Amino acid sequence: MTSSVHHFHGAGQISNVNSSNDGVMVTQTTTVVLPAEALRSAADTPANGLVHLLQPNARFTGRQRELAALREALTAERPGPGAATVVVHGLGGVGKSTLALQYAQSFRTAYDLVWWIDASSPGGVEEALTGIARRLSPAWAGTARPPELAAWALAWLQHHTGWLLVYDDVEDPALLEPFLGSLTRGHHLVTTRLADDWDTLGAASDGALLALDVLPHEQATELLWSWVAEWDGSDGSRWEAGQLARELGGLPLALEQAGAYLRRTRTTVAGYRRRLGLRPSGAPTRRDPQRTVARVWQVTLAAVAGDDPVAADLLHALAWLDADGCPRDLVSRLAPDELAADDALGVLHAYSMIGYAWRDVRVHRLVQGALRAEALAARPPGGAPRGRREAERAVLAAVHPAGREQERDTAELTRLAGQVRALAATDPGDDSDPAVFTLYAATALLLEAEGQSVRALPLYEAYDAQIRHGFGPDHEFALVAGSALARVHLATGRPEQALGLLEPLLERSLRVHGPGHLTTLNLRSSLADAHQACGRAERAVEEYERAAADSRDALGPDHPRTFSLLSDLAGAHGSLGRADQAIAIYEGLLGREAAVTGDEHLPPGMLRINALRLRNNLAGAYENVGRYRRAVALYQEALAGLEELCGPEHPDTLSCLSNLGYAHESAGDLEPAGRIYRDVLAQRAAALGEEHPDTLLSRSNLAYLCLTTGDVGTGLDLCRTVLAQRTGVLGPESPDTLVSLSMLASAHAAAGEPELALPLFEQTLRLRLEVLGPDHPDTLRSRGNLAAVHHRLGDHRRAVLRFEEVLAAQERLLGPESRDTVLSRNNLASACRAAGDLERARSLITTVLEQRTRLLGPDHPDTLGSRATLARVDEASGDLDRAVEGYRAALAGLTGAVGPDHPTAALVADLLAAALRTRDAPGTRP
Repeated sequence: MTSSVHHFHGAGQISNVNSSNDGVMVTQTTTVVLPAEALRSAADTPANGLVHLLQPNARFTGRQRELAALREALTAERPGPGAATVVVHGLGGVGKSTLALQYAQSFRTAYDLVWWIDASSPGGVEEALTGIARRLSPAWAGTARPPELAAWALAWLQHHTGWLLVYDDVEDPALLEPFLGSLTRGHHLVTTRLADDWDTLGAASDGALLALDVLPHEQATELLWSWVAEWDGSDGSRWEAGQLARELGGLPLALEQAGAYLRRTRTTVAGYRRRLGLRPSGAPTRRDPQRTVARVWQVTLAAVAGDDPVAADLLHALAWLDADGCPRDLVSRLAPDELAADDALGVLHAYSMIGYAWRDVRVHRLVQGALRAEALAARPPGGAPRGRREAERAVLAAVHPAGREQERDTAELTRLAGQVRALAATDPGDDSDPAVFTLYAATALLLEAEGQSVRALPLYEAYDAQIRHGFGPDHEFALVAGSALARVHLATGRPEQALGLLEPLLERSLRVHGPGHLTTLNLRSSLADAHQACGRAERAVEEYERAAADSRDALGPDHPRTFSLLSDLAGAHGSLGRADQAIAIYEGLLGREAAVTGDEHLPPGMLRINALRLRNNLAGAYENVGRYRRAVALYQEALAGLEELCGPEHPDTLSCLSNLGYAHESAGDLEPAGRIYRDVLAQRAAALGEEHPDTLLSRSNLAYLCLTTGDVGTGLDLCRTVLAQRTGVLGPESPDTLVSLSMLASAHAAAGEPELALPLFEQTLRLRLEVLGPDHPDTLRSRGNLAAVHHRLGDHRRAVLRFEEVLAAQERLLGPESRDTVLSRNNLASACRAAGDLERARSLITTVLEQRTRLLGPDHPDTLGSRATLARVDEASGDLDRAVEGYRAALAGLTGAVGPDHPTAALVADLLAAALRTRDAPGTRP
């Protein structure tokens, strides 16, 4: 078993290291670190009946059976620890949100906290979480950034029970996965148009799927009649209302708007039916709710325009803004003055064309869709659809201080980010104001700086599309915009999409600028990052090499960009097990660090911090080739510098200390390794909390060390604890959670329970296939783990077949000499030996021994382990003298490298003793 280490590179953040049976070192990224007092306040702050909801519908009719079903599903006893979740799905306009709101209002006293969440787009849940933090902890929230606020709210929800979260209008179930997986102590209520794809989140099996249909005819008639009866209670009108309800297909939104029109205008139901152009024999349009709503809306809008032309114009502008909340002060900018805006809103509300949510104005999405479709159909060629320019001008005027068009009000930009995102989601037309596209980019950068990359992504997409349309795909602005979009795809876990963008961008930049231009270098570096994220480390090395060479030729060897590209190249070599190449690059960089020049200005002290990071990286490279004393010395040097510059409890300092512990463990110094792991674990638990990802990382390291030292019982307990915590905090399909699942399987194997390990390894493989795909290195490691457990169970032929499949894939994807590939070749040799195919085993292990000697050196523990494996083949072949010689050489090397008490050295000592007993037993020799 071997492990690879991810270290930090260039000016990036220091990396945490987590050992696992996969041979994977997991690097935590985008981790929000809350101060200990904030975490304590999250646990101690009461909710006191906090409720954040929309304005209820006073005319709620029927649905009593559905309300009861919701309550029963959410409060039923559950077989496991999963979240209580109900998904209400159905057509647009069928009343899903109304039902959810009625449930929340009806049972609000049963909860300590009720929170309504617009989940229609990426980032909506995170935005709602920040609102929870601001309401529960206003003093602390005033100085915190959105990611910290969201983290605080998650911590609060994880510590408390008795809460209800309502996720309204979910369009992508995957967006809820981290929240349904980590928040298990309350109730989740979801509304969506989607009937499928919920089983992957556990909602189908662990919760409930509630299909909401249109209203039955009697209830639909009753709802419509409630608008009419107060002024026309005749039997004839009652009959006409029943016919209209049937013709509108029982769609609650259409019924509500029709009823509001009838009450406002005092039109007879029969007359209204004639205006709609409906006939008693007409077929219901329930399969196309937007057509139904559009038909009702056209009649209503004509009446609105007659009552108040400003109201009609305002509604058309609202169609292009955020349906789930446009601030009243922004709405006022859409009218001649505030009084006209108030009058217009009153008219629209009377016709049920808008709703109110706190201080915001809401427009139903179906109404928006009908308005947009009509405006787009009627717009002049190349012109803007009705209301679009007015919406854009209102947002621009709010963001730019009066008379200072070149400046932006950052606070306003933050507040109106949802409006900007709504504008970006629709086609602006050919004669758009360029200032709007600049606004997209500014808002995207702001959201990204606040850690909300998911919400920034559609803004970058819109900005990229408009820049390419306006300037052409080869313009510098288009190359930069595309690069930014690719970067956010990478940050949000979409490396394949990033690759699809970066490859043509790089080709265009090479054609326009040449290989040494900074834009080209940045694109090639991003392309390498994307290949690395996809598990294509060999391709990443090629791109880094080319970028570093081009930068050296164009900018000089001491330019900061050349420096950072070489550091990235060294890290890529290290990920492939090419420690010699990584060491040579890192040592060269350390020798030239004082000579770095260029136009990039580094903050005070950053140059020294980068030098300390390079020492950490170099230490990891030394560790990979078995130069443990040098690795420990460099880690200690980097640690001392980080303690001085950042403090002993800084996350970077603790990560470097953890790396030092791993170096001690690799060297066989298990006592100091355990002491360091426990120290880091205690400090992280105190500062960050017991369930913070960094704390779980330290606990995982300690679990692995316990398994290494033979304390299998403690290791098993720790593995179970970490798996449960990571499942709750990160979700069941997080890469870190899957590492813990694999470690638990390894712990059972180490405990002599391979029959328990096998289903866990199979589960890990299944999840990695779903999450990462068949060619990702982690997936291939899972296949190797499964082969190893078959080997341990004595099914050697099956193990051989599985190892062959893994080895072939790794040779194709990672190269013949990557560390994973060599490890699989070593494992295949062992399986062949056990299966009796000694010639093939000898050929394979001889190749491994040659590769490890050349790549890692003759004294590396992995090389010495391969020497011992060759001795086992000799022993199985009956050549006991040669086997004893091989065992002795391997044991002598291991004793010098890691000490006689290291588990690997102890195993080889046992093999040597057994071989000597067999060789020297009476009657063994002729």
